[in-house]
Amino acid sequence: TNDPDELYRNSYQFILSGDYGTAEQGFRDHISRFPKDTRAADAHYWLGESLLGQQKYRDAAEVFLAASKDYPKAKKAPDMLLKLGVSLVGLKQNDVACATFGEIGKRYPDISGALKERIKQERALAAC
Repeated sequence: TNDPDELYRNSYQFILSGDYGTAEQGFRDHISRFPKDTRAADAHYWLGESLLGQQKYRDAAEVFLAASKDYPKAKKAPDMLLKLGVSLVGLKQNDVACATFGEIGKRYPDISGALKERIKQERALAAC
């Protein structure tokens, strides 16, 4: 489709249905074809999620790291750092993951209680 909204929506539906490979292709297509779209940051986040869902931890880490640098003020920016940490745990880089989890509250002190709780859970899983 040539409609960025439709491509994004369809790709997101694939995430929800657990078809991470198709979602990955859709979000990669969205990012390359519509780089200035208002949901570019979200598209990068969901691309990373689709990679995590396929246990492609290195690719996911690269996407989340780049997106957190490119979109530091995005609504999903704290979540991007959280998922970067999760990706690093998948790569058995727990020390770096723990540092990443610690960075979230420093950069984004106003995160929700739910996200704070999720960070706490991920830190415990990573043995931080």
